[in-house]
Amino acid sequence: MKRLTSLGLTLLRAGRGLALPGLLLIGAAVTLHYSDSTPLNSLRQAQFDRYQRQMPRARESEPVIIVGIDSQSLAEYGQWPWSRDLIARLCTRILAGQPLALGIDIIFAEPDRYSPGVLGEQLKGLSRQTLAALPEPDAHLARTLASGPTVLAMAGVGNPLPGARQPAKSLPMPAGTPTDWPGISRFAAAVVSRGELEQAAAGEGLINASPDGLHSSTERGVLRRVPTVARINEQTFLSLPLEMLRQALGEAGTVTPEVGKHGMQALRIGDYRLPTQANGELLVHYGQASSNYFLSAADVLSGAHPAEIFQSRFVILGLNSPGLQDRIITPLGEVVPGVDIHAQVIESMLSGAALKRPWWMPTLELGALLLGGLLLIAGVPRLQPRFAVLSFGSLALLLIGAGYLAFHSGQWLFDGPSLVLLLSPVFIVLLGNTLIEADARRRQAEFALQLSREAAARTAGQLDAARRIQMGLLPDPQRLFAGEKRFSVAALLEPALAVGGDYYDCFMLDANRLCLTVGDVSGKGIPASLFMAIAKTLSGTLTRREADLARAVCEVEQELNRENGEFLFVTAFIGIFDAMSGELEFVCAGHDAPLLLRNGEISKIDTASHSGPPLCATEGYAFVSDRIRLQAGDQLCLYTDGVTEASNGNSLFGAERLQATLRANAGRSPAEITGALRDAVRSFESGHPAVDDLTLLVLHYNGQLLSAG
Repeated sequence: MKRLTSLGLTLLRAGRGLALPGLLLIGAAVTLHYSDSTPLNSLRQAQFDRYQRQMPRARESEPVIIVGIDSQSLAEYGQWPWSRDLIARLCTRILAGQPLALGIDIIFAEPDRYSPGVLGEQLKGLSRQTLAALPEPDAHLARTLASGPTVLAMAGVGNPLPGARQPAKSLPMPAGTPTDWPGISRFAAAVVSRGELEQAAAGEGLINASPDGLHSSTERGVLRRVPTVARINEQTFLSLPLEMLRQALGEAGTVTPEVGKHGMQALRIGDYRLPTQANGELLVHYGQASSNYFLSAADVLSGAHPAEIFQSRFVILGLNSPGLQDRIITPLGEVVPGVDIHAQVIESMLSGAALKRPWWMPTLELGALLLGGLLLIAGVPRLQPRFAVLSFGSLALLLIGAGYLAFHSGQWLFDGPSLVLLLSPVFIVLLGNTLIEADARRRQAEFALQLSREAAARTAGQLDAARRIQMGLLPDPQRLFAGEKRFSVAALLEPALAVGGDYYDCFMLDANRLCLTVGDVSGKGIPASLFMAIAKTLSGTLTRREADLARAVCEVEQELNRENGEFLFVTAFIGIFDAMSGELEFVCAGHDAPLLLRNGEISKIDTASHSGPPLCATEGYAFVSDRIRLQAGDQLCLYTDGVTEASNGNSLFGAERLQATLRANAGRSPAEITGALRDAVRSFESGHPAVDDLTLLVLHYNGQLLSAG
């Protein structure tokens, strides 16, 4: 909100004609920011419902069958509640068809009214022998539930109610999964079925409409979202339909939440993934209601439907009779029984279809509002009225169309119409304000230009300082090895831009061993230069610390990968040269092979058999080193692709020109060779800007005898 206030003050200073539109835009932004507690939320929800009515979810298959205890069932088998024996018969009929899972959207919290204990209380004249001879309906139902993949319903409650307790079948979580998912629904206890039935069932699932009751999930009685997961006394439970899916998948039904810093993003059950809100709620994308998958419990009990109809399908048993069922209004305008919502959730999980309004969507809408308002403020005063109306109409169509396009392409909920509504007062004021002072616009443009020039000057100064710092990181071989008789080294680096991603390094590990490094970071400019500094520092530090060169390179890659958010990579050639023996141990990480000048002949060091990928290109690659032996008088040239890929607009400098130039300067000092190579490249470019950084490092080996003398 501080940024919005700053924007308002800027608009006030810009001129009297823009003050009111600017304040209106700030007011619109504030209204949008707090829209959840304003009437604008009702308009937004109505628009989201309109999306669904115009683009409902296609119900291409019917994986769910709902067995409803409807008016026909009550007429044939008596009033509700039925005896648990009859419920057991119904479940037996369903389980005989081998469904994927049977979910029972009924809570059996009290003992069966026909159980011996209840009958003994009601009919005092019955003897104990008579009561003992009576069957126990709850035990019968428990045996039936234990015979298949069954899931019982439970209802979470915010305050411990009489009879409410802790459910027994919590969600098993794989090792390493966080147990506390921020923002999800929490309940103090739950109304569950009797313990005997609860233990017999395979699982339990929540049937709550929302964490705080129906009102928070609905607007004018429209159910738009349902919880997918909740916590009851630090134990996790899925909703009824998702618990059914988990039971159907068996061992493959591992539940994994995708949790970010803003809360839940999605819920995975096995290979199925369902996007969620930050609090774990599912924004249901409804499909058109159908009676095809509703069966009457009376028909199932009578055998009117073969058991095979339930095979490989999810079955939900619930109430579907007026006066018993809960009636839900969907965003499609349909009135459906509550049990139908469970079917919609299962279909959504199987297809991965859900409405998505992530945490950043309100920020995106706020940005679109501010951008649209600023465009109106900047453009409308400069246009004739008819073109101003046309421009606002185009902006309105763009915002509204963006909402429909976002919904159609990925079920994203973008509120375009509310943005148009909030921008309308801004446009009306701007349209009426036709006398905009030209002088104020001119001063504003001059002020903006001055700010831009100052920023450009500051940027240029900062880049120049960065170049000096970067070049200061590179060693000066002539100064470092001024008294060295066994070898001589020269190097140069010329960035293509102010700063670059190439680097070289050379330093003594001890009295006899010289470390040489040339590297090339992917990309150019500031990001590459920063990564170059890190890579150079790490390679130097770890090479000094680690005796094994290959292991040192592996550690360099490991450290570079630790904080590599831009996914940069580095080609590098790192060698350790023994000035006494002439042996060169090296590791090549995707870099061009160095050139060896010996007796007037040029050859490439064979790095093919031991070359690895660039650093950070393949995590965990086991680099290995190779060795060659230099002879007295040998000259070794390390370079980056800024040499071979230099362009004159028609062709590249190439390896052949590089070798020819190196051969032509055989016998000269390393400093003279690097200068000649640099001049050859720049002459070839013929004034064309450099396409990449140019780096050269030349080593001349004099041999042991010179050092002994």
